[in-house]
Amino acid sequence: MKQLYILVFSFFTFLQFSCNKETSTTQTDVMNAMLSNKTWFLDYTIEEGMSSTTPVILKTYVGQSTYFVTYLKDGTMKDSDGLTGIYSLEIVNNQSQIHIHSKSSNGNPFEVIYKIISIGDKNMILSKQIAAGTPTKFYFTIK
Repeated sequence: MKQLYILVFSFFTFLQFSCNKETSTTQTDVMNAMLSNKTWFLDYTIEEGMSSTTPVILKTYVGQSTYFVTYLKDGTMKDSDGLTGIYSLEIVNNQSQIHIHSKSSNGNPFEVIYKIISIGDKNMILSKQIAAGTPTKFYFTIK
């Protein structure tokens, strides 16, 4: 009976590890399908910081209703500030990221990396560390 138990346990352990077919390529393909060929409008940002004793959350709406970014299926992007360039989706240290290499309207190169907090068909939350400050979260929707 003990050998049967060990055999059954070994079989299910083998199944658990051998049936996991999710790869980083599959994850990025799914994220790209949700991200691309859509125009994402920035609804608001949240900056989380610390005062001397308590956490501070600053929710900002100024100018966000007019900012948008479009990610195309061919790997290019453009936004309402005049930035155009290319993007790629990557998984670094189990963290999904959008890497953007773009140029401003006057030709200056610009690179930014956003952490993907969540992404769906109509909502997206990104996070970016701004200089030495605290991370800022960007809340986007499809209109």
